Amino acid sequence: MNHFKSLILVSLIPYFYSFGNSWNQWRGEYRNGESSSKIKLAEKWPPQGPLLLWESGEIPSQDYGGFGSVISNSNQVFLSLVWHKDVPTQTRTISDLVLRKMGVRKINLPPEIIHKLEDARLSLSPRLRGSKLDDWIDVWIKQNLNLKQSLSMGDLLASRFKKGKLAMPIDVINQLHNIKNTVFPSQKALDNWLSEQNFSDSIKKKISLEVPPTKQVAEDVVISLNLNDGSVLWKTSLKSVPTGRKSSSTPCFTNGKVYAVGSERIYCLDSKKGVLLWDQKLPTSQIASSILAHDKKVFVLAGNLRAYDQLDGTLIWENNSVQGKTASPSVWQTHGKTFIVCNSSKNVVVVDPINGKTFWEGPGGGSSTPVSEENLLLVHGKQEEVGLIAYEYEAGVIQELWRIPKLTRRTDSSPILANGHAYLIGAGMRLCVKLDSGEVIRKIKAKHDISSPILADGKILAYEINGSFLMMIDSDPNHFKAIQKAKINALKCTSPSLIGSRLLVRKQNKIVCLEMGEIEKI
Repeated sequence: MNHFKSLILVSLIPYFYSFGNSWNQWRGEYRNGESSSKIKLAEKWPPQGPLLLWESGEIPSQDYGGFGSVISNSNQVFLSLVWHKDVPTQTRTISDLVLRKMGVRKINLPPEIIHKLEDARLSLSPRLRGSKLDDWIDVWIKQNLNLKQSLSMGDLLASRFKKGKLAMPIDVINQLHNIKNTVFPSQKALDNWLSEQNFSDSIKKKISLEVPPTKQVAEDVVISLNLNDGSVLWKTSLKSVPTGRKSSSTPCFTNGKVYAVGSERIYCLDSKKGVLLWDQKLPTSQIASSILAHDKKVFVLAGNLRAYDQLDGTLIWENNSVQGKTASPSVWQTHGKTFIVCNSSKNVVVVDPINGKTFWEGPGGGSSTPVSEENLLLVHGKQEEVGLIAYEYEAGVIQELWRIPKLTRRTDSSPILANGHAYLIGAGMRLCVKLDSGEVIRKIKAKHDISSPILADGKILAYEINGSFLMMIDSDPNHFKAIQKAKINALKCTSPSLIGSRLLVRKQNKIVCLEMGEIEKI
């Protein structure tokens, strides 16, 4: 749909959207996934799903643009990304991208299990196929893997069994990972290296053909679109280095400025024209942590937790107790105190925003964003024994209130707090618990994964099956069921943004805007 058609479509819809609020950063205004707009969401969608208002031009994602989410200040849309392109080169590199395209994934299991796996794979009868093969695979995995191994490696092992004798041998996989990202000066040099390996001729030929005659170059980009029609207002590009899909930070808007993280920098732009205001190099690259703005500072986890001056980018403090590059910090205001809270690798850390000193740390960890409400803090932790854990601040002390241990493959989705309840829509489930006690009200197996949900008008909007579907869920603990479901093919790992009644969705190669409110019939 071009912009002209989009404008015609929008003009037929009565203008009673709420644009008074913005979605100015990751997870919204208060970084809790809740819309502060007083809107009425449509409870029944058209057969084709929510109405498409507009779609942008082409914007790359994944290995060419990461998985960052979209934000808006109520009239502009912003997205930051490391924009990759392929250019011709004489060199050859067996990169992460090449290995993924070849399906070469390392198997992280004990040697004895790998040996048993390969014996079983090579001895499979070619007559075993279809549902019988699926059943055989399920039995083999249950008999040979524990639950944790099954969650992390089960799908990979199933694919190897289905490929049978055509699956790439383990020793070849290990050798390719050992030389991953090695730059060969030419195709001849790559072929010479392959000739020295104890690989079959067919595998040597496959690798030689799969390594492309190109290399990636990249720019750090922030693009601004018009919220009304998706047209480009400005695009600012800075020279950078390729960092692949792991560079997936979501930008932040505040006080007329946009703050973004690129391949290995944090920088600030004027929101109206995209003019660069300041630019600071970060100590690490491939950052997925999203920037948080609070009280004249911006905070980001880039190897460690760091605070910069919003005005000129001066580094104010850094805290080495918080390690990582993917978790995003949030603000916790309780009993007249203000804290910055962020997951580290194994712990959640509560930090003084003024000087960066650690106030407290406890079990947590992972990539999820902590959420808070008054004196309660909720953390979705990476460790099995942590699971979903609640903390309470009283009389200057933070103590554990309750926890629900769990073992899931993914722990990236961030929870929601509302009306005395906590919701986890992710990690393969829909979970509702009482916030004060941790009592489980509803727990439903569902195909929600990494993306974090939105709460608006008493309903939860969430992706399912890697963004393939958008679901509307009744948040009432007595119901807690899906109301609507539509196929939208959103970009997996991203999260939607709600501005008034408009939902911004990042797809694999563009941004689309959907109308979620009640629409009068023409």
